Amino acid sequence: MARTKDFDIKRNEILDCAEKLFTTRGYELTTVNAILKEVGIAKGTFYYYFDSKEEVMDASIMRIIDEEVDFANNILANKKLSPIEKLMTALFSKPKSNEKKIMIERLYEANNALMKQRAMQRTLEIVCPIYAKMIREGNERKEFSSNNPLADIQFLVAGMQTLYDISSIKNSTVQVDIDSILHVLFQTVQIDEAKISKSRVRELMLKNI
Repeated sequence: MARTKDFDIKRNEILDCAEKLFTTRGYELTTVNAILKEVGIAKGTFYYYFDSKEEVMDASIMRIIDEEVDFANNILANKKLSPIEKLMTALFSKPKSNEKKIMIERLYEANNALMKQRAMQRTLEIVCPIYAKMIREGNERKEFSSNNPLADIQFLVAGMQTLYDISSIKNSTVQVDIDSILHVLFQTVQIDEAKISKSRVRELMLKNI
């Protein structure tokens, strides 16, 4: 038991130092040697805990994903919220910790392109299935009519992220606004406007942004 605890402590120490370098230098410009110097360990020690820099990156991303999973599951279990309230809170809430906020902001930098791609992959694979459960709740209450909740939410999350990415490029003519997001959301999840108005969903979105 003590050995496992010591293993986790040292592994997390390496992760903490690697994340610091990823956020200051960028993933592409961070070498294994730089991580070794930051942590103060030998190369053999590093490879005892991780097989490669990419594995460190994956573990770093999974820290963020694990937080997202816990957050989404807590929202899913909240019986006081309607399905649309759950979905809007899960999709548009800002990061709670400053460390997580900084890490997510750094993902948009050119030197972190692979990290950003991997973060999206993990989001679609691990977090979106929880969002899909919220949509299924909406289906059961006859508020949504999604034929494939998981595919729909994966399409929605990936599509919104791509549009945000393109709109943030210098001199881009692509614009992303709330009305466009609302339109795609209602069309993709097939929200019944007779039961849930766009103005109500707009309020929920703005409340969390």
